[in-house]
Amino acid sequence: MNEIVISTVLCNILVGCFCLLVLSWAATAINMVICERRDDKRKEAADLRDKEYHEKRMEAYK
Repeated sequence: MNEIVISTVLCNILVGCFCLLVLSWAATAINMVICERRDDKRKEAADLRDKEYHEKRMEAYK
C-alpha cells in the first residue's frame, strides 16, 4: 500500500512539473508574438518616416 501512495505522489509531481513547463512555454510564445507585432509596427512606421524624409530631401535637391 505504501508503494502505491509513493508512486501516485511521484506521478502527480511529474504531471505538475509538465503542466508548469507547458504553461511557461505558452506564456513565452504569447510574449514573443506580442513583441514581434509591436516591432513590425515600429519598423513600418520607421520605413514610412524614412521614405518621407527621402522624398523631401530629393525635392530640396532639385
